[in-house]
Amino acid sequence: MEVSTTQTLRDSSFVRWTALLLLACAMFCSYVFMDILSPIKDLMQSTRGWDSTAFGTMQGSETFLNVFVFFLIFAGIILDKMGVRFTAVLSGAVMLVGATINWYAVTEAFQSSGLAEWFTTHLNYIPGFDELGISPFYEGMPASAKFAAIGFMIFGCGVEMAGITVSRGIVKWFKGREMALAMGSEMALARLGVATCMIFSPVFAKMGGDIDVSRSVAFGVVLLMIAFIMFVVYFFMDRKLDRQTGEAEEKDDPFKVSDIGKILTSSGFWLVALLCVLYYSAIFPFQKYAVNMLQCNLTFTEVDPNSFWGG
Repeated sequence: MEVSTTQTLRDSSFVRWTALLLLACAMFCSYVFMDILSPIKDLMQSTRGWDSTAFGTMQGSETFLNVFVFFLIFAGIILDKMGVRFTAVLSGAVMLVGATINWYAVTEAFQSSGLAEWFTTHLNYIPGFDELGISPFYEGMPASAKFAAIGFMIFGCGVEMAGITVSRGIVKWFKGREMALAMGSEMALARLGVATCMIFSPVFAKMGGDIDVSRSVAFGVVLLMIAFIMFVVYFFMDRKLDRQTGEAEEKDDPFKVSDIGKILTSSGFWLVALLCVLYYSAIFPFQKYAVNMLQCNLTFTEVDPNSFWGG
């Protein structure tokens, strides 16, 4: 007696790795934008008046909603309830909206707008957060930095949501197959985004000999448009996979408030969380200031403006 087997998209190595490539490239684009201003910190100070305090406060705003408003927990609940496809497209849209706000904040058009005047006189004091020293705004902070911080907060919600969604998507497509290799490949490609922005952000800012920091951010916005398209393509691939298997999109058990208690009482959770805190607190802040710090403190020089990389 012969047993018929139905081949699905997941059984094809080419299609399976294509799905991974879509997810990994989307994360690559998001990592480019995350540090897009780091290599041009000096230009942000000379053209937009962002001193180190303003620059650091704006860059740190990326995690504000995720940490202090617990958005990342809500993102996990959304992923559990709505599944990979919906959350992937949602995260791409949120990143794009936040990045667009961030871009407009550093344009010349914003500097002369009524919106800039409003931000100059508002958001100078956030009760509670100011006392704790964790406010994403402060009195005297440039209006462009304040508005950019709002955009970066929104982008941060999207990029962290995308991170957990991509991991879930990889598990779905590679369960029982090359899962560890797939996760490692995705992370390696995504991290190349950091190197890419370090190289190309100054190139776009100084293109043609005319300094315009908004060009660098616009480059990142274009990449996030591409990332959004990739998530949409993945949406249809994933839906076709579910139709082939005859299953509804895989979702976890319904969320329960008691689940939070179980997580917080797990020693394994706290160990992994501590390792992540130590790693991210050392690496991410350094990336924000690395280029300018090396130039100022270790006599590293800027790229020759007459070279290819110098634009």
